[in-house]
Amino acid sequence: MTERKIGTIIKNAAIFYCVVFTAATIISSIFQLCMGQTTDTNSHILNRAAICLIGVFAYTLAVNVKIKNRIVSIIIAYAITMPVVFAYVFVTGLFEELHSNAYRDIFLNFTAVFIVITVVLFIIDYIKAKKSNAIEKKEAGT
Repeated sequence: MTERKIGTIIKNAAIFYCVVFTAATIISSIFQLCMGQTTDTNSHILNRAAICLIGVFAYTLAVNVKIKNRIVSIIIAYAITMPVVFAYVFVTGLFEELHSNAYRDIFLNFTAVFIVITVVLFIIDYIKAKKSNAIEKKEAGT
């Protein structure tokens, strides 16, 4: 892998991280406001940032590690990162009190976001493939 390709991967991962973290923060803020909670703690925001970073790392692995079957690469990335997420929750629990359902909550939240992002990326891939096929057909016909 060339330095240029690694730089592109890092740049794309950083942009993806910013998008995911921003979306997660906005959605979380909307839910909190709807539930009457008008503040979010700094530690909670930093924890969200760390979990988003782990998730972006998973997708960077899934997209850039060459495995023939994309679904298998996504499952492998999930299987690697879910224990990392649980370890992060464990370490966080050494410094602050965890909610009694912290492990269940992080499992459900991380998995749900992982699935949503997977579906979105598959839709994007499908649209790109359709456009590419349409361009190839158009060029072949001329």
